[in-house]
Amino acid sequence: MTQSIPPTITYRKIFRLIAYILTGIFLIFLLILYLLYLSAQRLPDFYKKSLAVDPEIQQLRNKEMLYKIGDLNNAIQKINEPWQAVFTADDLNAYFAVELTKEGSNLFPKEIVEPRLTFSDRQVDFACQVMRGTFSGTLHLSLGLTLPEPNRLVIRIKKSQLGKLPISKEVSAKFLMNALKEKSYQVQQGIEAGDPTITVVFNIKYDNKHFVLLDDIIFQDGSVHLSGTTEQSQLQD
Repeated sequence: MTQSIPPTITYRKIFRLIAYILTGIFLIFLLILYLLYLSAQRLPDFYKKSLAVDPEIQQLRNKEMLYKIGDLNNAIQKINEPWQAVFTADDLNAYFAVELTKEGSNLFPKEIVEPRLTFSDRQVDFACQVMRGTFSGTLHLSLGLTLPEPNRLVIRIKKSQLGKLPISKEVSAKFLMNALKEKSYQVQQGIEAGDPTITVVFNIKYDNKHFVLLDDIIFQDGSVHLSGTTEQSQLQD
């Protein structure tokens, strides 16, 4: 036996109630999207601090960084002699802040904007703005770095976030793989203790007759220590 609709409840009122419910659901959905958007914009503390450095200080630090790069360039030209270099996170962040804004800079893919980093024991925390179409957000990666043999760097993705939101480490690995391939690096994807890894093989030359070996990389006290040698190529023109 079917129930009839009471006279006090008309079809118009039922449709209006449904419209109110759907409107409420839509507004809640918009609110969730807005909160997710805000979370994606949240900046890690080290990143916020790096972006706030005075531009004049960044210019001075960048000049010091360029001098260090010049000294390293001179050192690697000495055949069969060990060389070493030390760069702080402040050095590199100043270089990113100044040099990446210059026309023609192509150190990073165009989707990566305002990259910054900080160092701890064998770990790099890297953050940047990711721009893809109309979307933008703050990508934060915690990376473990090891050098099992010269010119073979293993990057382990320990943590991956978009703002404060955790995102798939596999997706971040794919993003990094594509970025490295764009720069013509030899890369290979793997896995370590459940975390995705990317192995990058360097082929560093400063002319056609000499190649550079990166023998060791150590992270300590907010700095990275590089050491290696330069050897003469077996194949000469």
